[in-house]
Amino acid sequence: MLKIRLMRIGTNKRPFYRVVAVDERAKRTGAYVELLGTYNPLTEPKDIKLKQDRIDYWIKQGAQMSDGFLRIIGKAPQRPPRKPKKEKKTEEPSVVSDQTSEKTEEIKQEEKIETAVEEPKAEVVEEKKNERPA
Repeated sequence: MLKIRLMRIGTNKRPFYRVVAVDERAKRTGAYVELLGTYNPLTEPKDIKLKQDRIDYWIKQGAQMSDGFLRIIGKAPQRPPRKPKKEKKTEEPSVVSDQTSEKTEEIKQEEKIETAVEEPKAEVVEEKKNERPA
């Protein structure tokens, strides 16, 4: 299938494009069927030169227009808006932080109680080990 698309021929950081009719399987800078125009995005206003009669001919022959080509002629479909980035959590009113601090204090107290109960058991086991060899 034929496509009407942009072919980049500019150097690094200096883009310049040819508008070409090309087989869709060809490389971006590979061989093309016909040169249909040029596009220079660096000039102000952007320089677009097209052979409109030849573009119409290729469209009648079944050529599809690429997204890049549609964008430069101003007929590209609107992109859906981006999803908003996740915002960092901010401090909420002190009421919420007071509740969370109370919960964390309760959890810390429970952990202290559990460790206090477990520690004597460990000491008793060690004492028994010391008594056996004697």
